[in-house]
Amino acid sequence: MANHLNDISRDHPDIAAGVAARWLSDPAPTTTRLVRHGLRTLIKSGHAGALTLLGHSPDSPVVVEGPHVHASEIRVGDYLLFDYSVTNTHDQTAHLVVGYVVLHMKANGTRTPKVFKLTTRSLAPGETWRATRRHSFKPISTRRYHPGVHLVQLQVNGRSHGEASFTLLC
Repeated sequence: MANHLNDISRDHPDIAAGVAARWLSDPAPTTTRLVRHGLRTLIKSGHAGALTLLGHSPDSPVVVEGPHVHASEIRVGDYLLFDYSVTNTHDQTAHLVVGYVVLHMKANGTRTPKVFKLTTRSLAPGETWRATRRHSFKPISTRRYHPGVHLVQLQVNGRSHGEASFTLLC
């Protein structure tokens, strides 16, 4: 069911959010988990209806620092290490979906984004969450790496924050 909802969300995001809202109006014990999984693509893309449905405000007042990359050059097979922090500047608890986007260099010189989820968490008013992430550039069968300048961005509740560049060497 979740995969079907996710498939619908790609072409008809508002319909998928509406179906999920109906399911959540009278949920079974497993419904919330199913809906969260079914709306994963909409959450990554920052769809306001899907975020709100799951309790995440797209406009949460946060201050994001970073990403700060540890090395400006990395080789295929190594990993990218970056730090970041998120601070809730509101006077109420913020419910956040935090992720990051790697904009991979393509063979034609353009970049293509790939969104990765970090965590779903709540921050109390004034609370800051700091973390370091390690992203692997180990060769995999589903992605081909190309040399050049790549970018990494943070994403909080579907909104991009900050950007850092690094050079991938092959």
